[in-house]
Amino acid sequence: MWPGTVKSVCLRVVWAASAVALATICGCTAGGIGESGSLFGPKGTPWTIRCMEFQGTYRLQHIEELAETLKRTPGIRPQDVFVGDEPDGYSRLYYGRYFCRTSPRAGKRPLPGKMRQDLDLIRQLGDGSGRRYFLQALPVRMPTPDVGNPEWGLANLPATYSLQVAVFEPTDNFWEYKEAAAQYCALLREKDYEAYYYHGSACSMVTVGSFAPEAVITKVDGRTYYSQEVLALQRDELLKYNLLNGAVYRVRSDTGKKVAVPSRLVKVPHSVEDDPW
Repeated sequence: MWPGTVKSVCLRVVWAASAVALATICGCTAGGIGESGSLFGPKGTPWTIRCMEFQGTYRLQHIEELAETLKRTPGIRPQDVFVGDEPDGYSRLYYGRYFCRTSPRAGKRPLPGKMRQDLDLIRQLGDGSGRRYFLQALPVRMPTPDVGNPEWGLANLPATYSLQVAVFEPTDNFWEYKEAAAQYCALLREKDYEAYYYHGSACSMVTVGSFAPEAVITKVDGRTYYSQEVLALQRDELLKYNLLNGAVYRVRSDTGKKVAVPSRLVKVPHSVEDDPW
């Protein structure tokens, strides 16, 4: 299946620092995963154009009909038209495959020239009355199928909370974030931890343990604390931090000192509305 929209921005680190840690923790080596034949690719992050989305009982039928019409449109590459029926209740029409890299100077990810041309073309398509069909078309990350043991999917967990111990997100040179999360989950399972994974469209996370609502304690002063059961897990060396792409991520505190981001409880997503991000 394909994930729904992630609802928060994932943390970011320099990939050079996290690549070695990821390879060490997950046992990943070049030539293992992905179209490029390597876990780390030189082209950039794969993106596509989301042309339209439908919701409802006949959403997939409507999108597929629209896709067939788009394939017959002059100027359109039929082989680059594809659809996805996604678990957030939408069917979506996509076009093209492009690789975007972050500009070192600007710190932004500019659209490739071909993608800008195709996006302009898609947005101009319409009928004789001047109505444009795809004015809402926009560039998005290439959707990818989920991987991992289905039994370890976090959404299957009959609990309220789980402890997030790792986040994996794509960079210019690494986009198999779902594979990495599934591998790390499997590694923790091999070490007898109750590990789970959850895939989002922009990043994936790995959690450990299952907790009831009582795991979060609210004091009279309004502050919240974790139960002793949660704190015991956080004292474990493998579970005390919220890793990012396999590496400990540090942020600057109010005192100016850099501190490691700790693991944290997240709500178990029993539905799309419960997405933890």
